[in-house]
Amino acid sequence: MLLSALAEKLNCRYHGADVAISGVASLGDAGSGDISFVAEKRYLDEPTNAAALIAPVKLADQITLPCLVSDTPAVTTGKAALLLGARALAVSGIHPRACVDSSAQLGVDVAVGALAVIGADVVIGDNTVIHAGAVIHDRCRIGSNCVIHSNAVIGGEGFGYEYDGQGHQAIIHVGTVRIDDDVHIGSGTTVDRARFGATVIGQGTRIDNLVQIAHNVQVGRHVLIVAKAGIAGSVVIEEGAVIGGQVGIAPHLTIGAGAQIASTTGLANDVPAGETWSGWWGKKHRQNMLELVALGKLPGFMRTVTRFMQQHEGK
Repeated sequence: MLLSALAEKLNCRYHGADVAISGVASLGDAGSGDISFVAEKRYLDEPTNAAALIAPVKLADQITLPCLVSDTPAVTTGKAALLLGARALAVSGIHPRACVDSSAQLGVDVAVGALAVIGADVVIGDNTVIHAGAVIHDRCRIGSNCVIHSNAVIGGEGFGYEYDGQGHQAIIHVGTVRIDDDVHIGSGTTVDRARFGATVIGQGTRIDNLVQIAHNVQVGRHVLIVAKAGIAGSVVIEEGAVIGGQVGIAPHLTIGAGAQIASTTGLANDVPAGETWSGWWGKKHRQNMLELVALGKLPGFMRTVTRFMQQHEGK
């Protein structure tokens, strides 16, 4: 496909020679017929045999190769790969080895992979994909255009027990899970049903693999949650927040709109909207960095104190 034709299909402008493009590859692996992409200036100096590049507006004038100009080069590169014959992970129809309860309501063009389980009275909106091995428990609601990846479990029993003097007795969870439109949930992620009411995942949210979301958590719109985060019961995460990998959030906290929580942070306090927190236990990122710098200077400080004390002993 000529670069000009690719540009038209992707709704991008291009500059340079109208070269033939046959595939998509990384900068290092690209051959003479491939197109690759750069998103940051630091990659411009990397050697490549690519025939053309996809780049953002801010870099386009610095590229000597033929170039497609895109506001979202990574997304555009993925679309280009599909146009050039690459195959994305896909499921179509209801696999004969899927288990779908007769009372479940599935919208138009819902796809369910092999060994997936759809429980009683589940409702799933149009164009949603449930990949192989995922489990959607009874009475859960999933919106349209969602993707639930393999081995995710939606609506499992929440973790709640009360000690009665003899053992830990399970607290029954009679609520459900509501996942709004255009939500992606990664492989092995668990979203527990509420004790009462609903655990909610808001529209446009993206959740990575191996994330634990406990009972009654309320996740707002367009939130990002990265792998291995653990979110305890009744946490509220407001719109546009970003939760880094391996973050732990204690119960009943509120993470404000647009807040960013750095990887491996442990949170025991509410986070105001728009702030960036890090550290264990979590605090404002700048304060955490200052404390880490001070801690790094502590051994030298202790040596200085020791020498001072030795010099003044007996005086």
